[in-house]
Amino acid sequence: MIDFINLNGFGIKNVFYLESVESTNNYAKTLADEDDVLVISGQQSAGRGRFNRKWKSEKNKDITLSIIKWLNIKEVFLVNFYTSYVIHRAIREYLVLLNLDTKDDDILRLKWPNDILLDGKKVSGILTELINFNENPKKFVIGIGINVNQVDFPEEISGKATSLKKYYNRDFPLIELVNIIMKNFYSNLGLLEQGEILMELWRLNSGMEGKNIKFRTSDSDAEIDGQIIGIRDDGGIKIKISDNSNSKNISTFYSGEISFIY
Repeated sequence: MIDFINLNGFGIKNVFYLESVESTNNYAKTLADEDDVLVISGQQSAGRGRFNRKWKSEKNKDITLSIIKWLNIKEVFLVNFYTSYVIHRAIREYLVLLNLDTKDDDILRLKWPNDILLDGKKVSGILTELINFNENPKKFVIGIGINVNQVDFPEEISGKATSLKKYYNRDFPLIELVNIIMKNFYSNLGLLEQGEILMELWRLNSGMEGKNIKFRTSDSDAEIDGQIIGIRDDGGIKIKISDNSNSKNISTFYSGEISFIY
């Protein structure tokens, strides 16, 4: 695969391709002062997402990669929203390139804070890790997982996960999508300096506002009912909560504070 990754015109300076690895993010974190590096693997044996959830993938059927990027940035939360936005954009561009119908904007949507849904099911997830919080530039390791050609999923996630192949009933060349991801990631970096515009673009491709949801907070297993009011420019999600007394209040939560119940 490494021989077909197009570095021309992209910002990537080096590529590490691994047949198998526990986690591309963990491997990327061992590369010390490297910058603009792509770590890509045929399979992850211990891939993970938010809250250390396992990311299941089949060998050479999905995209599992990490980007090492140093950035001069104050609002670090924007990197997470930026990455999910450009991945969403890349997948949409890829589908258009293959002449697949993408006219229905509800088919491919962003889900707060860092997932991409295809027909309401998770097709991609992002795990952004900041290595040196108190320094500038800051080193980010950005993990990206996309279900591409996998069609069988573990029972516990089979009802909430999907893949491009499962939805469109055809195989997809992985490397073409990787190249489109790299192009979109590096050609849109200016959005990180335009936070309000980035967040508005993110919201326009989400459609979460007004949805009724169930969620848990990070410190409780209790299920909470609510309705999404909107996504703030600072990355917080505003939720109108219904309690047992039927009174309603609006609370703002940030990434890591809550998890949705599918």
